[in-house]
Amino acid sequence: MSDVLDMTVVEELLSLSDDGDPELLLDLIKLFLDDGPNKVRTIRDGLAARDFDAMERAAHSLKGSSGNLGARQLQDTCEQMQLATRRHDLDTTARLVPQLANQYDAVQCALLALRDQYA
Repeated sequence: MSDVLDMTVVEELLSLSDDGDPELLLDLIKLFLDDGPNKVRTIRDGLAARDFDAMERAAHSLKGSSGNLGARQLQDTCEQMQLATRRHDLDTTARLVPQLANQYDAVQCALLALRDQYA
């Protein structure tokens, strides 16, 4: 899990509660898991339609939620995606989409395990 998530971020989220209640962490995980697949789908569909604006918005949103949970690699890939889509760089964008999707899947698995641990 620590290869996908920066556990210091997770620990920081847990420390925000006086009594160690994981509610904030669980809420953020739920939001990520609920919204993430739509963002990844928007990015994939955006590539097929060459809709750079839609891809940039979805990558921006996913970058923020990834950072909130310590998914640093996914956050970095989303940042690269934002930059590539702003430049309308189709080759780089096309290369990043499967990488982003694979990283999202890994983060999703790690977050599901974390959710089960604290639920």
